[in-house]
Amino acid sequence: MSGPGLLRVPLGSIAAGVIALPPEAASYVVRVHRLREGDRFVVFDPELGVEADATIESIGRRGAEARIDAPRPAALRPGRRVTWIQAVGKGDKMDAVVRDATELGATRIIPAISARSVARPAEERSQRWRRIAVEAARQCGRGDAPRVDAPMSLAAALAAAGATREVEGGALGMCLDPYAETPLGARLAALTPGMEAAFAVGPEGGFTPEELGICAALGFERVRLGALTLRTETVCAAALGALIAVGDARAG
Repeated sequence: MSGPGLLRVPLGSIAAGVIALPPEAASYVVRVHRLREGDRFVVFDPELGVEADATIESIGRRGAEARIDAPRPAALRPGRRVTWIQAVGKGDKMDAVVRDATELGATRIIPAISARSVARPAEERSQRWRRIAVEAARQCGRGDAPRVDAPMSLAAALAAAGATREVEGGALGMCLDPYAETPLGARLAALTPGMEAAFAVGPEGGFTPEELGICAALGFERVRLGALTLRTETVCAAALGALIAVGDARAG
């Protein structure tokens, strides 16, 4: 098993044996972190959620080779499937949401275009968000990374989540709205162990009344997160942190 504090490196198609590290991985291991022959690290496949111990075998002018041990299921993966639907905001706010959602256990992130979304990102933007998710997974020790969809309409994103307002039959759906009557904690209390969860958050101006109606029709109950109105990029950390706290309390 890997020891604590070992460097973690994302790597696809992990298999036992000696391999030439891809140029980006080799540069990261040798030039950035100054590992030398015989040093150990961990490789993980963010797509499949597997990992393996690795050892630097040789370092040359053009790259590095590593011996990969037998792959195993990643030690740290979310215990619950969680979909985070985020209406795209201004600037790089989505970058921060992707980082937070990854570190706090989301398994799918869907960027949504809503009526009040100022930004209209191209489909290729999801590739950048995917890279951010993989890097966030590496930093936090997670053995997988969430799926990051291409931007889509709010209605399509909500439908993709398969949410329900009931405690059985799908992902428990929650639409974050500072004016909702139901507190988030009450909704989280309805989650059973292993039950999927889905959250929807609007952009800077929030969802329109019509969009709130669509959320309700597609299984998302309006819930509030305390008395204060949070920034759209702050909601993710607060809500998913609460979800983790509820799960930890039950596990204890």
